[in-house]
Amino acid sequence: MNLKMLSVGVLLLCGAAQAALIEQYQLFDHPDGDVNPPPYGLRFDNIFVPQGGPSGIASFSMDNVGDTTLSVFDDGGGSYRIQIAGTLYGGVDAGSTYGYGEGLYDLFFEYAANVAPSGTGWVVDPSSALNAGTLTSQGNADVPSGYVFTFEDKSQPSGESFLFLQDDHRLQGHPQEGQGFWVGRGWVMGAQYPMGTQDFLFIAEKIPAPGAMSVLGFAGLAAVRRRR
Repeated sequence: MNLKMLSVGVLLLCGAAQAALIEQYQLFDHPDGDVNPPPYGLRFDNIFVPQGGPSGIASFSMDNVGDTTLSVFDDGGGSYRIQIAGTLYGGVDAGSTYGYGEGLYDLFFEYAANVAPSGTGWVVDPSSALNAGTLTSQGNADVPSGYVFTFEDKSQPSGESFLFLQDDHRLQGHPQEGQGFWVGRGWVMGAQYPMGTQDFLFIAEKIPAPGAMSVLGFAGLAAVRRRR
């Protein structure tokens, strides 16, 4: 290995080390979604319109595969990032099941700006062009594999675009009430999509603290996902 390659490697390692993974959560569908069933953690009405599909309610479940996580990174200097990533299952809402677009989708969304701690949770306020993500089809009868839906965050009148709080939001009367769940809700949008309800709504449990190697591993994985 020559000196130049070694120097580049050291710089990459130092850069990755600065992005410390400080918290990680397993995500689940919220039991009180307005159009449940089917249950979901992401609702994105009219998402299939730009792809040539029908308009209407569309929702995506985090429970079907069960690998969706929320990760919080400390980038140093008081800067934080939140990444939501995993495999969702869904399509156009057809009552208790799905219609157009039914299938698996890879989700990656990053809040890279205006992330701040709030109690035991986190708040993003206000929205930013840096807060954006993708939903990528794994392939189904209606949406080809690799088709990418892009979207970004959207501020509410009160300013916030994402709340992740241990506050039992809309859990009253459900078995999850009072059990210590975090609740995530975040509003998203895309100029290419007709208006409709488009937001995250999920519950979460904290995953035990990862080992030191996870700091580098997740930082590297995030970089790979951003390059896709």
